[in-house]
Amino acid sequence: MSKKRILCILQLPPPVHGASLMNSYVTNSEVLRRNFTIDIVNLQFAKSIKELEKFSLLKVYKALSYGFAIAKIVIAQSPDLVYFNLSTKGFAFYRDVFYVLILKLLNSKIVFHLHAKGVKNNTKKSFLKKKIYAWVFKNSYVICLSERLSEDISEVYRSPYIVPNGIKILPKINGIQNRSNKPIVNVLFLSNYIRSKGILVLIDALGILQSQGYLFNARLVGAPADLTIEFLENLIANQNLAEVVKVTGPRYGNDKLAEFQNADIFAFPTYNEAFPLVVLEAMQHALPVVSTLEGGIPEMTIDGKTGFLVETQNAPMLAEKIATLLKNKNMRIEMGKRGYERFMNNFTINHFENNMHNTFQTILDSEKKVVYN
Repeated sequence: MSKKRILCILQLPPPVHGASLMNSYVTNSEVLRRNFTIDIVNLQFAKSIKELEKFSLLKVYKALSYGFAIAKIVIAQSPDLVYFNLSTKGFAFYRDVFYVLILKLLNSKIVFHLHAKGVKNNTKKSFLKKKIYAWVFKNSYVICLSERLSEDISEVYRSPYIVPNGIKILPKINGIQNRSNKPIVNVLFLSNYIRSKGILVLIDALGILQSQGYLFNARLVGAPADLTIEFLENLIANQNLAEVVKVTGPRYGNDKLAEFQNADIFAFPTYNEAFPLVVLEAMQHALPVVSTLEGGIPEMTIDGKTGFLVETQNAPMLAEKIATLLKNKNMRIEMGKRGYERFMNNFTINHFENNMHNTFQTILDSEKKVVYN
């Protein structure tokens, strides 16, 4: 019996971010390739994070070229399913609407995988946008990353499939059992230097902690984006934190693993997120996570059990929860262990691949008729 054919329309690295990394897991999955024939259209519009949001005529040309490539492969290969990582807002959304139009004209069975949010906010602002979203999702299937994120499309689509992200399991980390012997607690932030990741809120919180007499070291690891290393260092110096807070720039490979191993608390006060992989990385390294009630994070980090969740852009509340962990070594270790167990039971790459396989198979077996013309 011949394998079903799936056309994947998505963006692969570079640049490396959560969605592109998960896309690479899909296209390289042995589970999926063993059961399906996978074709790929790689929507490569930028080579760096900074270029992603910038408009250019070259991107317009590429957008049209990819539209032609999509039409050509659908006509030639007649895929049984089109797997499409739909952008949910901005210029990229309208570009993707163009691709959806092509697919619907060709009567393709489509499943959209949403790696970001923003639909609910846009539908509230514009009745026309709500109609466009409803048209995009009509007679199609949708995958969301969590139950909470399904609320983002509840005005235009009901009952999506839920497939949480997952990451690869690393070898056992020897540093886990040594954390109890450290004289100074290390706080880690790891993400691109973007305001919405909450790095400025964290610096304010660290300033509060220092003024209250807490001892700690903090490392802010990431690549410059809309915030530069110089800007962050000046801000830290102005708050008299230079001796205890270090801006390292990006870390990769073993250097990145060392940052997790040397940390005791992971702080990620983001205020624009869907399902951040870095939280899963922290859980895998048995770190208690202090993050926010944002996107799918409450389904990753269980408040009071594997870490703490705070209001977005609330530096005093963030400082309070970090302080609780600074004071309580046993709590840090126990929360970290429970986070590690939660990761192993729910969020490994094996969980993700098997869930994706089951979802694809269910959709392919569905009797829902696709009639767009």
